[in-house]
Amino acid sequence: VWQEVNGIAKPVAAFGRAHDWKILKTEAFASLWATGANPKGDQWQNAVCFVWSDANGDGQAQPDEVQFVKGAVGSVTVAPDLSFVASRVGTNAMRFAPQKFTATGAPIYDLVHGEILATGAQGPSSSGGDQALWHESGWTVLTTPPKPHSPMSVGAVFKGEARWSYPSLWPGLHASHESPAPDRPGELIGTTRLLGDFVTPKNSDAGPLWCVNGNQGNMYLFTADGLFVTEFFKDVRRGPTWAMPTAQRGMSLNGLTLHDENFWPTITQVKDGPVYLVDGGRSSLVRVDGLETIRRIPETTVSVSTDDLTKARAYFVEAEALRQKNQGRAVLQVTLRNSAPVVDGLLDDWAGADWVDIDKSGVAAFFDSSSKPYDVRGALTVAGDRLFAAYRTGDANLLRNSGEMANALFKTGGALDLMIGADANADDKRGKPVVGDSRLLVTRVKNKTVALLYRAVVPGTTEPVPFSSPWRTITLDRVEDVSAQVQLAGTNGNFEISIPLATLGLKPQAGQKLKGDLGVLRGNGFQTSQRVYWSNKASGIVADVPSEAELTPKLWGRVEFVGGK
Repeated sequence: VWQEVNGIAKPVAAFGRAHDWKILKTEAFASLWATGANPKGDQWQNAVCFVWSDANGDGQAQPDEVQFVKGAVGSVTVAPDLSFVASRVGTNAMRFAPQKFTATGAPIYDLVHGEILATGAQGPSSSGGDQALWHESGWTVLTTPPKPHSPMSVGAVFKGEARWSYPSLWPGLHASHESPAPDRPGELIGTTRLLGDFVTPKNSDAGPLWCVNGNQGNMYLFTADGLFVTEFFKDVRRGPTWAMPTAQRGMSLNGLTLHDENFWPTITQVKDGPVYLVDGGRSSLVRVDGLETIRRIPETTVSVSTDDLTKARAYFVEAEALRQKNQGRAVLQVTLRNSAPVVDGLLDDWAGADWVDIDKSGVAAFFDSSSKPYDVRGALTVAGDRLFAAYRTGDANLLRNSGEMANALFKTGGALDLMIGADANADDKRGKPVVGDSRLLVTRVKNKTVALLYRAVVPGTTEPVPFSSPWRTITLDRVEDVSAQVQLAGTNGNFEISIPLATLGLKPQAGQKLKGDLGVLRGNGFQTSQRVYWSNKASGIVADVPSEAELTPKLWGRVEFVGGK
């Protein structure tokens, strides 16, 4: 905090990490450091927070003006009342308001009298975020929200209670290097620094608004209670650059982009209401128009019934069926081979196989990273009395799965997924599974191969297996552990499996056409986070057990068996 005296800025207070201020590491201050902390040691192993107030008015720090307390400190902002607001002091977001002022106007702080704004504070996931902004109404915005919210988001608490979060899947500068171009309004990419304090549009019921910088040449504006308002400027990949031959007062900047890594823009509201931006790299002054037109939608009640959810699910199925119709049905050719491939994960004996794309999502990193788009492919072949499947995933750790839910490997981590309809005479457009429709999930649990076969319809079944969520229950007639019948091998993200044809009820012959699909499940070893498939692009849900268990052969691709050598 600085005080302007006769046109000169004089430092009067400071707060933050003790290691960041060299004078605090000198001998004069050594005895004041927290017990066990070494001023000359590693700052992360000896994290110490400090506050300084210029009690004697000389603009210099003396030992009797500084307080220390052990603990890590995140980023610090200064509120309009001169409070120091820290995103993290230990595991809490904190506010330290001035306890009094000196005769010359310097604020005096006391680390003992801090206010906890939020508990469960988290560090940032990348280079950016980790800031807090306090408002006197009780809202505290955090660019890395506290637990239980994901650190890959922005969020806020109200009077200490976590209220909302909003996804920011590429949070920070370096994370944005691997981001795709935005494809929808309100998508956050590369959120880095707060632009300044809250602004409150006049003649609007929006309430206080806050703004955070994006690393791709844009800025995002939110309400304090978590509603996305607008984007200032455009992602550098989505708009023309600010490169006009001449600057004209009052000219429109709508649709333009600032350059990527445009650091240090600011937002300010002047006393009579208008809001201005300083754009950052050019230090140009930009007036923001239209904020006064923001209106909140009146509160209302939305009732969602089971019937509504059923219709929603049917909509996605029909939308995917229409996509497949317009793009042409996917076809996978399966060669009937005389010699079987070796199940070793090397895939060098799959030459000539018909590889189909399972996942091509993502983008290559721009720079400073080695990340690449997904290139996941799969293939099938038959030799002797076994079906073989091969997967190129690029992820050697794909098959991490706790297996703790005996009948639901699809909930507890990664797996290889194979769906097949064994009845060549079954209706291609069947809305429900029939006899012969099954799903094979293969993974590793505690370094052992585990394989489950989900059979939707088995004649004579009296006790089908239920899969339930709060809104519905489906059943599959049988879930069988076929681990002993499955061979699995993996090498550097390539995987091979084989299973007896009889286990799947298959009797393939050249010219036969069936329905089927190939996919992979991704997770963190105990929770599945993504499902992707070659044919059925509507099967991505990972938050509803019945939907994750359900077989939808209508959306599977065509599997055609061809003769081989």
